[in-house]
Amino acid sequence: MTAIAKRPRAAVPKKETGRPRAAAAGTPAPGSTSGSTSGARPDPRRRVLDAAATCFSRNGFHGTSMHEICAQAGMSPGGLYRYFPSKEAIIIAIVEEERALRASCVEMLETAPSFIEGLSRMGDALFSGEVPMMCLKLGPEIYAEAARNPALKPTFDAVEDEMNQAIRRCFVAAQERGEIDATLDPDTVLLVIGAIGDGLVLRNSFEPDLGLAGLMPALTSLIGRMLAPAPAAGTPRTVSPEEKS
Repeated sequence: MTAIAKRPRAAVPKKETGRPRAAAAGTPAPGSTSGSTSGARPDPRRRVLDAAATCFSRNGFHGTSMHEICAQAGMSPGGLYRYFPSKEAIIIAIVEEERALRASCVEMLETAPSFIEGLSRMGDALFSGEVPMMCLKLGPEIYAEAARNPALKPTFDAVEDEMNQAIRRCFVAAQERGEIDATLDPDTVLLVIGAIGDGLVLRNSFEPDLGLAGLMPALTSLIGRMLAPAPAAGTPRTVSPEEKS
């Protein structure tokens, strides 16, 4: 009788306690990666994009092979091609990925006390690296490739147009508030301002130590003077705080 009574008691704990204890401890099942973060490598897609940016910056778009990107990313060709079938696909992904970063720049412009102050904040954030836009580093390469590559141009144009239209709305609103000369054509002015920015990025590719962030006070002052409303005849011109900086 005693032996019979002991058998079920020994069997019950084995079935009831083994699984709940493993679940409570949060131990993943064999083959599962959930809950495991220590020593985890970056997302493979992210590794490819970062590696490609490094290679494109160093060797140019056409001077970089997929093999070099694989080596930089520490990934086999099969692994890379699983995510990106070509270099064009990588560039398109870089441009698409930065839509959210561009939106954050536009938000700085929209929430600033003035259009000029908003431009200053955007420039500081971009040129200081606070907003880490890969396209800023690869600007000349991406522009050159978008100009001649029909696979890339539609995506590049769409992303550029989104940002340009958002900046234009802010510009027109500033004109309506009286901050900017109402006689200025928004499209012409924004084309000129964009060309200045593109030129600085290109110059920085030749002179990496140029220090674009340090140029923002002077650039902001110049643009502020360009856009300021013309004073009425006989009225002294008022200098804005942005222009004084």
